[in-house]
Amino acid sequence: MKNRFLKLTLIFAAAVSCFTACETSDFADINANPNEPNEPVVGSLLANAESAVDAYLGATTPNLYVQYLSNGQYDEESRYQTLNWDTNYWYGILNDLQRIIDLNTNEETKASVAAGNASNNNQIAVATILRVYLFHGMTDRWGYLPYSEALSGLNTQYPKYDSQEAIYNGLLAELDMALNMIEGGAGPNGDYLFDSNMARWEKFGQTLKMVMALRLSAANPTLGAQKFNEALGNTISSNAENFVYPYLAEETNDNPWEDRFLAPSFRRDYLVSDVFVNELIGSGDGSNPEDPRLPQMAEPAFNSGTFVGAPYGKSNSATDDYSFISEDIIFNQTAPLYMFTYSEVLFARAEAAELGWTSEDAATLYEEAIMASMDQWGVAEDAAMAYVAANSYNGLESIGYEKWVALYMQGYEAWAEWRRMKAMGYEKELTAPDDLLSNATGIPNRQGYSATAPSLNEANYNAAVDAQGPDNLDTVLWIFE
Repeated sequence: MKNRFLKLTLIFAAAVSCFTACETSDFADINANPNEPNEPVVGSLLANAESAVDAYLGATTPNLYVQYLSNGQYDEESRYQTLNWDTNYWYGILNDLQRIIDLNTNEETKASVAAGNASNNNQIAVATILRVYLFHGMTDRWGYLPYSEALSGLNTQYPKYDSQEAIYNGLLAELDMALNMIEGGAGPNGDYLFDSNMARWEKFGQTLKMVMALRLSAANPTLGAQKFNEALGNTISSNAENFVYPYLAEETNDNPWEDRFLAPSFRRDYLVSDVFVNELIGSGDGSNPEDPRLPQMAEPAFNSGTFVGAPYGKSNSATDDYSFISEDIIFNQTAPLYMFTYSEVLFARAEAAELGWTSEDAATLYEEAIMASMDQWGVAEDAAMAYVAANSYNGLESIGYEKWVALYMQGYEAWAEWRRMKAMGYEKELTAPDDLLSNATGIPNRQGYSATAPSLNEANYNAAVDAQGPDNLDTVLWIFE
């Protein structure tokens, strides 16, 4: 009996202990995965956002818009087949950057996200500068976009589309704020673009500001001149400072052009266009082109051993008859793609001087810009000087042509600058193919919103189209009017 009582007592005590423990347990943790952090790692958010720069720089279509390239057998891309372009991916990236900014400004999280990382100010500055860079590229593609009410989650499920003018004004204000926030010390974790070097981020922001300012030359030259002069003297000052996307010699992080021509795609779809090749041959011939950059930018055709451009807007299935992009790009996993270059800055300064925005000498800057482009492409100095001597400065039309050449393979940047200079009246003249798709009537002036945009945010989409113009490839954006 005594033993039985003892056993019952122990069982009761165990039950009480169990129920007591259950009362104090936190069942909210029952579905928590111990291998996944509950708070986002800001370094991972930044690294993911920076990876989007690759998608922007490596895009094929804008290089066809400005006729650097021609298609091989399948010519639809050079005839503007694609009307609708997805914005959702880019807003996902912008949300990552906004999350970094929010975590660094929220009083409950700012201390923890700065621990073992850059200062709150430097994290905010980097996220904001990259946000401006990406948003700037977006509005130059689509025009009106959700901006002031975007990135607020469920608080604003149907954000309005802001005008391009409002977006430019907002982005320039954001950029100034970010540049003023930069302080001493290291940059944030996860930054593989500029290795957490805040001096590089500051120079990148100032260069971006100069480029954005010049983009206003037709739409708002007063503001453009003001912002241009604020950036003048603070931008990159040599080819050693060019801003590039750093690729690696591995399949998951290598140059996208190499992926197209070798693994995993193994396709030979992209040839150098006859428009570009013929211009650079100039007064020379297919063996000895006038412009010494052509042998650095392209390969001689396999069958003839000379430089031959593929007819633009045509099906070119006999690919060995034509020149391909330089093997230094298409067969090189680590070949860089350029965000901004010293030659672009010099051409911008030359144009600003000619427009009366600065007191610099346009002719001198023009020559320096060509020399910088030659050096960027590995041309010998004597050959570069001979070309400059034979192609002296002759006003804004000279800049329009030479800048088009210098921006080779910088697709979206080249397309934006070509449209801007077209609005100014001194672009390199280009002619669209005869047989166009997507109801285009000429070289695209913009890209259409995603096919789901009308149904996802109908009222605001319709308001944007009413204000900006039809959602097609022909509507001219405010910045390029």
